[in-house]
Amino acid sequence: MQEKPIEAVVTGAGRGLGRAIASALATEGARVWICSEDRSELETTASLIESAGGAVRVVETDLADPDQCAAFTKAVAEGADRLQVVVNNAAVWKVTPVEDLTLEEWSEVLAVMLTAPFLVTRDLLPLLRQEGGSVINVSSRSAVMPFEGEAAYCAAKWGVEAFTRVLSLELGASNISVNTITPGLRIKPTSLTDEEVRTVPESERSSWNDPMEIMPAFLFFASLRGEVSGHRFDAFEQTGALGRLGREETLRRIHEFFRDVA
Repeated sequence: MQEKPIEAVVTGAGRGLGRAIASALATEGARVWICSEDRSELETTASLIESAGGAVRVVETDLADPDQCAAFTKAVAEGADRLQVVVNNAAVWKVTPVEDLTLEEWSEVLAVMLTAPFLVTRDLLPLLRQEGGSVINVSSRSAVMPFEGEAAYCAAKWGVEAFTRVLSLELGASNISVNTITPGLRIKPTSLTDEEVRTVPESERSSWNDPMEIMPAFLFFASLRGEVSGHRFDAFEQTGALGRLGREETLRRIHEFFRDVA
């Protein structure tokens, strides 16, 4: 009997980095569950995946709403046979000074970028435990350094880094990896929709890198099953290492590095 393909969840997959991650996973044979609050963008992602021969399930979800998060994970739990990858990628980027930042804006950013990863990961852990898996929490420079006007965004990203490390400790020597990955190169701003991108001057758009360039790193970390966990990685750097060294040597050097700094 032919083995069923693995399945993956990618939040915020309607555009940008999330779309690239979902497409890359599908190209590698995974059945991908994608969600965001914009149905039309999700359908565009799904169309791209299906036109390339991939399998995808679309679940329109407002990740700021805990009830909708629960409905999404319930749909995955009931419909997925071999969930092995969870990518928490969804983000809300607001640039507002603290004095002008409303509680509503603060709460929305933390709900999507910190509470949703907690809820989605917690609810799907039982599925990941069945055969092992990988949780990838997308991070950024805002997780390690401050930027004016990004109090909520930075707080959420710093929180995700802490959440990742605590979950890794709790899972211990299991067959589930939990890591954060930052793109490591300039890509389209998180907040821009497909519609808004068309209004951006070409001079600005030309400075954005194609997120597909760093997909080797995301696929590498998605393939982990407990070998490396609780760390932060740069996708651009790891993609370069994989190209030079290959998977096994890259993995060996990661182990060696963290052993030396422990």
